[in-house]
Amino acid sequence: VADRLEQVHKGLGEMQTLAVGVGDLKRVLTNVKSRGTWGEVQLGMLLAEVLVPQQYEANVETRPGSNKRVEYAIRLPGRSADGAPCWLPVDAKFPLEDWQRLQDALERADAPAAETARKDLADFMRAQAKTIRELYVAPPHTTDFAILFVPVESLFAEMVARPGFAEKLQHDYRVTL
Repeated sequence: VADRLEQVHKGLGEMQTLAVGVGDLKRVLTNVKSRGTWGEVQLGMLLAEVLVPQQYEANVETRPGSNKRVEYAIRLPGRSADGAPCWLPVDAKFPLEDWQRLQDALERADAPAAETARKDLADFMRAQAKTIRELYVAPPHTTDFAILFVPVESLFAEMVARPGFAEKLQHDYRVTL
């Protein structure tokens, strides 16, 4: 019995340590700037896994003279005689508050609140797609479309599960989720 109690005590200590770590992560993600950086880091790690360093770049001014920089851009072969690359803009977004509201509503089985949260998420993504289009898409310096990267798989699944939503973003703003 004493051995079992010791194992339980040890397990409780490990759980407390884990709880502290989760609390630290939650505090980091409540800061909008940190959350944005977290999404950028996720995107950067993903690009580094699938592309060589010469195929993408961070903080690229895709619209010459605009002084606006997209988080990442994928380098494609240039279309002009000077050999300048054509960029594919990729911007990371993570609407944590809207996402948490949806998760809370689903846990409470509150269908009206869940639908409101889903609408808020769709509105956020639509606004971000419009901003990405306006700030970073400038053919022939860029492709005629951009990518909106969502660093959380379940959020991505939620957005593409909305009938026609991803297609509407592509059609209206030329932004792929």
